[in-house]
Amino acid sequence: MLGGLVGFGLAVPAGIIQADMGMNRVLHNTQWISFAHFHMALIVGLYMTLYSALYVLWPLVTNNTKLFSKKLTWAHFWLYLIGGLGMGAFVGMAGLDGMLRRHMYVNGEFSTWMILGAVFGSMVLIAWFIFLFNIVMSVGLKGLVAIFMPAKDNIATVGLEEETQVAKA
Repeated sequence: MLGGLVGFGLAVPAGIIQADMGMNRVLHNTQWISFAHFHMALIVGLYMTLYSALYVLWPLVTNNTKLFSKKLTWAHFWLYLIGGLGMGAFVGMAGLDGMLRRHMYVNGEFSTWMILGAVFGSMVLIAWFIFLFNIVMSVGLKGLVAIFMPAKDNIATVGLEEETQVAKA
């Protein structure tokens, strides 16, 4: 939840900066909008909040199944948080320097910012794979396959009454 608050806490001021007419003339259609505001709000703000909700609800949803590794959970948290913040910050800096969205730069004008953004973006990708590994290993491969198989008993229908047909008079 802390990661989500940090993400939204950084994305909101970026949006307020964009709302200023003078700054909007400079920043409009640059990487600042897509990364410092949009990706920061989504990747760090929203997704970190959803991850925290999933980790809290995990025992309730999986009948008290323990997570495979708490260390992997913390590795996921820190890699995702630092990677998301770094990617948003460095590519946002390229936008402040004038890098436009939907434009190809072949002479390497913004390569330093983009390489740093790619390094931190790779951290986000690695963190996602750690998360996926931790979840799959928590339920096991049989449990993962069982999620997609039909139930063998009627437990899923407990509490649902069969439809009765109304007799015609």
